[in-house]
Amino acid sequence: MFSESPILIRTTHLDSELQERLEWFLQQPGCNWTLARSEKGDQPELTITRRGVFLLNGRSRIAFHPSMAVIRLMNLLRGGYDRFLDATQLKDGDSLIDATLGLGTDTLIGAWAVGKSGNVQAIEKSPILAAIVQDGLNHFTKIIPSPKSNDKQDTWYALTQASQRIKVCWGEHRDYLSCIPDNSVDVVYFDPMFRNTCKKSDSIQPLHSWSNHSPLEHKSILEACRIARRRVVLKERKNSSEFQRLGFEILLGGKYSPVDYGVIII
Repeated sequence: MFSESPILIRTTHLDSELQERLEWFLQQPGCNWTLARSEKGDQPELTITRRGVFLLNGRSRIAFHPSMAVIRLMNLLRGGYDRFLDATQLKDGDSLIDATLGLGTDTLIGAWAVGKSGNVQAIEKSPILAAIVQDGLNHFTKIIPSPKSNDKQDTWYALTQASQRIKVCWGEHRDYLSCIPDNSVDVVYFDPMFRNTCKKSDSIQPLHSWSNHSPLEHKSILEACRIARRRVVLKERKNSSEFQRLGFEILLGGKYSPVDYGVIII
């Protein structure tokens, strides 16, 4: 996980709104910011613009966006199927802990599934990613494009509502889970960063530089099983040995997908 160099943080304009976002980022725990540009000029940079927030490191760029959640939710609203929801079995009023947030695509789908009476807590070990995602959720309406169809309009509205149900927490998921009472959460979800990332994956490669690559520990799974009322779910590469190592039963489906889902039913 990239954390050695301080990250230059700046705004492109002196708008009061952008300055408020700058101050918010400066207050986020765990982040190593600097307001001074390095003489070498090769430091990572978080830029706060009127169009959004962008994290640049060399040629790689990260920004919060619902990404495939838009297409997935549009399909769900049309009565379609989603493997993540099939694995988690989330329903209205449920509670979900996403122990490995990343950029939050699955988290948004989960937040939609639990509805207004449900809640979602998302844990991210990288303080930079946690801050970027929380800022994106705080300003979700600013990234909505002009809808060109009723389907897209309904999808973005549903995602906006879902985004407000997510609480982002920075920290180590095992420590976080250990503080939660027994049988108090419906579903705990793990989607750890793959140690080997496909070079052709333009969306994942930049994220890989800022993420935690450590394999899941048995203790984390035991904590998840202790607090879960219904199931613990793991997403991993197809044919990954992690399912067997950690005690998950692989669900059938996704013949042509590069990933599988495993479950432990409580």
